[in-house]
Amino acid sequence: SWTWPLSSSDHPLLRDAHIATGIANALTPAQARVGGWVEVSPLSILDIRAGVDPSAYFGTFNALQSFERYDEPFDKDDRDARGGAKAGRGARTYVAPTLKLKAGPVLAAATSEFEWWRSNAKGVMFYEPTRDTLLKSDGDRLVTSTSVLMYQTQMRSGTLSAGLIYNFMNVFDAPENRIRKLGVIGVREFAGRRLHLPNARLTMVVAKYLEDPSKEGQWTAAMAVGFRTR
Repeated sequence: SWTWPLSSSDHPLLRDAHIATGIANALTPAQARVGGWVEVSPLSILDIRAGVDPSAYFGTFNALQSFERYDEPFDKDDRDARGGAKAGRGARTYVAPTLKLKAGPVLAAATSEFEWWRSNAKGVMFYEPTRDTLLKSDGDRLVTSTSVLMYQTQMRSGTLSAGLIYNFMNVFDAPENRIRKLGVIGVREFAGRRLHLPNARLTMVVAKYLEDPSKEGQWTAAMAVGFRTR
């Protein structure tokens, strides 16, 4: 990614104003994705990002499996029994505003992604593994949102943040497939080199499905390791 400042002011609302652009790549056993984005931040507390993510699906893990209706069961057991997933292409276009605040050691951020999806899958609907939902092959709309509220503590080397995280996803034409999760999040950021990486960051999340077509009441966990060069 590349960033250019929009302001030389030291005012807290203006000092982080910027324009940025970048390229993102993801490779999983189900798909390969390469996308680009542009971000405008008129204020330090507001980011507005827009991008396009074309993807190639390998036909593994039931990606692009065809369905006829939103209300058909598509949990893992049903997808495995159904079969018929095929390789193909898809694309996501999105606009994502983010509001972020910091008051002393308290951090808060909320991001919503308004997404438009399309695929060359043969059926009326296709299973999209990234969002774990059914979407119309000829074009569909959904929104996802993530909100976090954390308390940050300064450590001898870097910071430790912990708090709550809430996730929401809704396909506009299929409210019955809505997903809601609530959980806890912890982020450890290291100064200098740790884990053989510069400015390493370790993130852990444990959450419970409050609403989901097949996983309501179940738990999920994730861990990520990242770094930045500056």
